[in-house]
Amino acid sequence: MNIALVRLTSLGDIILAMSSLQVIRRSLPECRITWVADQRFAEILDHHPDIQQVVKVDLKGLKSRRPLAAALAAAYRTLAAHGPFDAVIDLHGMIKSAAVATVLGGPRYGFSRTIRKESLAGLFYNHTIPVPLEEPATCRYATLAARSIGLEFRPSDLSPPQPYLFWGPEDGAATAGYFSGERRNIIFVVGTSAGYKNYPAEGFVQLAELLGENILVCHGNQQERAVAEQIAEQSPHVRVLPPLTLNQLKAAIGRADLVIGGDTGPTHIAWACGIPSITLFGATPVCICPTERNLILETASAINLRKPDSRDDSVSRIPAEEIARLARKLLTGS
Repeated sequence: MNIALVRLTSLGDIILAMSSLQVIRRSLPECRITWVADQRFAEILDHHPDIQQVVKVDLKGLKSRRPLAAALAAAYRTLAAHGPFDAVIDLHGMIKSAAVATVLGGPRYGFSRTIRKESLAGLFYNHTIPVPLEEPATCRYATLAARSIGLEFRPSDLSPPQPYLFWGPEDGAATAGYFSGERRNIIFVVGTSAGYKNYPAEGFVQLAELLGENILVCHGNQQERAVAEQIAEQSPHVRVLPPLTLNQLKAAIGRADLVIGGDTGPTHIAWACGIPSITLFGATPVCICPTERNLILETASAINLRKPDSRDDSVSRIPAEEIARLARKLLTGS
């Protein structure tokens, strides 16, 4: 069976959607899987043994190419050349991803209207799959993928998942000198895609002092790096990691004893790698299946499953002492 999965962005959602690969492969070990992703995030798919082909697209860049008609035609031909498929599954649920699924060729499957991000995307699908909105995102993706090809999925299938992010042997070299052999190595994830999901710098400083371990801070842009440096200036336990590729980031997180951060891609990498983690949730719903190694801390916020309240910064008020308590539990196994 020749299957195409379409999830273009963002980093965190691609990681969560990738959990569906093991659900498919478990029942269809001989199938061939192609994944279509935005080129900015496609590296997260590298080295995965269940993916035979990664197709990288640059839809954002198309807008600036001239003549536009020629650029669109070239992109169309490139996508179409990879098909047709026995099933094309749109895990994104937007018009742009549904259009990509259509170009690939083959029966197209997507979320039902009550759950997809853009209702008009349904015009491109041959089949829609109802999935409970209240399920964690990783379960929604796996349910859609499984039911599209006639398989069943249970949330227990991902509690815990088999580790499913991989990297090359050279990718650990960028951070090898940052890890300690004397103290536990903890990675702080200080940035997310939205400010209201961020834990504050002063909270991370307090947490670093409470834990007293080798704290490493990752960052994905200049703003996050500035926050990381602010934390390092105030705590002798903290070091700022260098800028990393996605493969290097996977390797660093795969070597950590614990990862702590908000609802964002690097924290989800820990869940996908089977690395102990604490994920902080405020205005956004829990998107992973918690495990004994992957704990969550939620605030008491009322969650809007469709559109989180960007004014809700309750995650910033989670006590550092509570995070430290869970961290010690994971680090000591008791």
